[in-house]
This record gives sequence, structure tokens and C-alpha cells, in this order.
Amino acid sequence: MEQFLFIIVLLLVGVLIQKSDAPADFSKSLNFFVIYVSLPATVLLQVPKIAFNVSALGTIMIPWLLLPIMFYFVILMTKNYPADTRAALLLLIPLGNTSFVGIPIIKTLLGSDAIGYALMYDQFGSFLMLTLYGSAVISYYEIGKVHKRLILKKLLFFPPFFFLVFALFFGEMPLSLSPYLETLASTLVPLALVSVGYSLRFSGEIDYPLLSKALVLKLIVMPLIAFGILFKLGVDPIAVQVSVLESGMPSMITAGALAMAAGFAPALSAALVGYGIIICLITLPLIAYAMQMLL
Repeated sequence: MEQFLFIIVLLLVGVLIQKSDAPADFSKSLNFFVIYVSLPATVLLQVPKIAFNVSALGTIMIPWLLLPIMFYFVILMTKNYPADTRAALLLLIPLGNTSFVGIPIIKTLLGSDAIGYALMYDQFGSFLMLTLYGSAVISYYEIGKVHKRLILKKLLFFPPFFFLVFALFFGEMPLSLSPYLETLASTLVPLALVSVGYSLRFSGEIDYPLLSKALVLKLIVMPLIAFGILFKLGVDPIAVQVSVLESGMPSMITAGALAMAAGFAPALSAALVGYGIIICLITLPLIAYAMQMLL
């Protein structure tokens, strides 16, 4: 409980910093450090501990199985809405905040041993989907064309993904490096959560009925479907819990920023990210408790 309160405190710290004279690139600076230092260090420490078995493959597979299902739901949900609204939800429903919000919450609810699975879900799921699927959606709805070369470049030069591949082939790091990697990895949770809090926005004219449907789909329907799939596959309980919780994370901040930059329903995009983060602090512990009872 204390760790969960610490998450809320760090989010509030970020919100309060909005009121200060913080540099214009404050959030970008935090994100840069997390992406280039904190996440790679965490990847090098945690990923080699995972054995590639049915549970690991299930964790990797579930976001990709959910993608076409959510795509179909969004198409149905937005059949009477403008193309920019559809584009925003096509980005923000399938893509969850599985690193900046996901990893701290997974660590709090399930412990450090679950982080490896969370990283697998995030890097092979959310990151690849943002790079491949997200870039394709933005290109299609902006200019009617998909830039394959740009997508490939983003994939190859994203530091956490590079280190993920390295860790899978190299294995556990030398013991002499572990204390330094642990120090760098420990910065991930506080920096990521302060950055998330600083980025929260709730302003603009919002279609609240559509927002409510989108939040239910993102925070409740997705994890329920994920649980149903993994439960039938007989995946290891810890992998099930991680995958279900990650699938129920709020919309990815990066996806929201890209949607707003592209002019895809900016107010709705900001609200879906902001309200999602607040509401998930209630839904995720409830989902975790329900899974503990069932598993």
C-alpha cells in the first residue's frame, strides 16, 4: 500500500511542477534519460532472468492478439465520427502506457520478479506496435501513405529495444557491473512517474460519452479479453497477471502526443491519457486482486 501511495505522490509531484517555472523541455529531458539510461539498465538486469517458454511467448503474443480486436471495436465505435477521431482512438486504444506507468505499477502490485515479463510485453508488444502499427496509422491518416523506411529506422535505433536484443543473446551481465546497473535502473520509477504527472492534461472540449466508452474499452475490456485468452492457454500465473495488468494500462503518453501533434482529436486524446492514468489507479489494483483470487 505504501508503494502505491508513493506512485500517487510522484504523479502529484509532476502535476505540481506544472505550476512552477520548469524549463520548457523538462518532461522531454526526463523522458530522454529514462529511454536512454534507465530503461536499458533495467532491460540488462531483468530480461536475462526470463526463460523463453510458453509463458514468455504468451506475454509477447497477447498485445498482438488484442490489436486486431481493438481495431475492430474502434472502427465500430467511430463509424459516425470524423476520420481524425477514429485515427486518435486507433492509436490510443491498442497502445498502452506499459513502461512509464506499467513498470512502476507492476513492480508495486507484483514485485520485482515480474518486471522481466513487463519488459517483454512493453518492448515486443507496445514499442513494436507504436513503431510499426502506430507509425502506419499516423502516415495513413495524415498523408494517405505509409513510410516503411522511417518505421524501420525508428525500430533499429530505439535504445531499449537494442539492449533488449543484446540482453537476450548475451545473457546475465557480469557481477561487477550489477551494482551500477541497479543504481541506474532505480531511477526509472521516480523519473518516469514525475514525467507522467507533468504531462497530464484535461483541457479542451471533450466528447464525454465517447471518452467513457474508450476508457471502458481500454481499462476493462482489454484486460478481460487478455485474461480469457491466457487462462485457456495455461500460462504461468505470474505471466498471466503481468500480461493482463499491462493490457489494462492507460493509453500511451507518446501515442497521445503523436495524435495531438497530428491534429487527431487533441482534446479527446489528452483526456484519454489523463483520465486513464487517474482511473487505472483504481482499476488495476482491483484487477490484480481478482486475479489473485482466481489463480
